[in-house]
Amino acid sequence: MMYRCCECGHLFEEGEQAIWHENHGAEIGGEMFDGCPLCRGDYEEVRQCKECGEWHYEDELYEGWCEKCLRETINYDTFFEYCEANKDEQYLDIFVMSELLGGMDCPKNVSWDFHQLMIDVYKARVDDIKSVMTASYKAVIDILPACIRFILDDDGSIGRENYADWLNNRKEVK
Repeated sequence: MMYRCCECGHLFEEGEQAIWHENHGAEIGGEMFDGCPLCRGDYEEVRQCKECGEWHYEDELYEGWCEKCLRETINYDTFFEYCEANKDEQYLDIFVMSELLGGMDCPKNVSWDFHQLMIDVYKARVDDIKSVMTASYKAVIDILPACIRFILDDDGSIGRENYADWLNNRKEVK
């Protein structure tokens, strides 16, 4: 196991903790303490991100992924794949209505035709963006930051957990 000091950030392995005894003025008894081998501060267990290998506290990982690596995996194609994999949640429909069509509310229980229209709108916008990125000017606003925000930020940590779980299952399949 690996640990990181909460005070100084030192990374160390199991068994490297500093151990000391404090008797608090009593001649008999006292307490044993352990802490960071550098500063004797509190420490917590850390785990490696499955993508980048950096060490993170447990609450900084989502199904084994750090937030930075999750963000880096999102592009137009993975966003579309994730939304289609969660078609029952209407992610793509909601995104297109709220982000691409001026903040409109998405109706509940949409038809197949409506969903296909949302797919067409999304793909057309992505095609516009990709063609403009190869040109010398930027007439179309890039929607990738909105895609990332929609998946990772709008639903908070549960959105990150769901996306990371989908990525893990997707990687197993491929």
